[in-house]
Amino acid sequence: MKKKQPKLKRRGRAHRKDKTQKTASQVFYRLPIREQEKLLDFIQGVRGLKITYDAFFKHVMNPDAHPERLESFLSAVLEQEVSVYRVLPLEGVRMADSGSFVIMDIAVELDGGAMVNVEIQKIGYLFPGERASCYLSDFVMRQYNRVRDERKERFSFRDLKPVILIVIMEDSPSPFLEVFPQYIHRERITYDSGAKVRSLFQTIYISLDTFHKAGHNINTKLEAWLEFLSTDNPADIVRLAGAYPEFLPCYRDIVEFRKNPKELIYMYSEALAVLDRNTEIYMCEELKKENEQLRSAVSQKDTDLRKKNAALAEKDAEIAYLQQQLHQFRNQK
Repeated sequence: MKKKQPKLKRRGRAHRKDKTQKTASQVFYRLPIREQEKLLDFIQGVRGLKITYDAFFKHVMNPDAHPERLESFLSAVLEQEVSVYRVLPLEGVRMADSGSFVIMDIAVELDGGAMVNVEIQKIGYLFPGERASCYLSDFVMRQYNRVRDERKERFSFRDLKPVILIVIMEDSPSPFLEVFPQYIHRERITYDSGAKVRSLFQTIYISLDTFHKAGHNINTKLEAWLEFLSTDNPADIVRLAGAYPEFLPCYRDIVEFRKNPKELIYMYSEALAVLDRNTEIYMCEELKKENEQLRSAVSQKDTDLRKKNAALAEKDAEIAYLQQQLHQFRNQK
């Protein structure tokens, strides 16, 4: 695979100077104070830069320019040596909802034919299993249509290769937080009978927040990659680069962003705008879930109240009947 040096992505028409475009300083001062401080610290070399943002991750992990980096990461996650055969187009893979929390995805085919899709989520999905199933189903159908067209009458379902979804979450949803301190979650499909049935699906979730909270030592290549993906602390960066020198070229690529602070500000602002929009959507989904739970609780209370009212009405009827019987008994005397 031919390697080429990646360049910072220009923003096309939106990047051209015109009367309506905000200057870099205007964009910068519109950022939250905390984000301004992070950006200034990075530009001045005080701290590193987390690459869990779209443009930054793609710049460093570009499989066309640096396939060895993605191969190293995938080998660590999949626990076997892998080699990238080709980069796959993303058309038809990304789910069509405009409010997707997916910030970045890279799809590749490995030498053995397996297809791997790597996603980074700044905010974890509320329904990770359901969404991953839809995503993988689309991935499988892409492969099915392609292989069937290629092999025609010789096609067999045995020709289909596994599809693997690797989801890296910076802020994990509750199902993953509940199993702390586990930070990597590998799907295993088995049958209670012990039958060996091949499945094409596999999902692997990685919780960066749990990884850091658990305070893991960097003893393996996987732990090194997770540290690289999630830290901007200078001391952590120095320790990681010292133990694993192969990350030095990655950090050099990140430092390249300092050479063009104006472009960096625009890119950073756009990344935060996407994150803000996704946060709003996430909060809406959370509110919907809370409303559904509240309605369910109110409905249950209403049902319980009706049952109590019915029981009270039955008691009142019994009391009225007894009073009537007592009244008749007294009249008979």
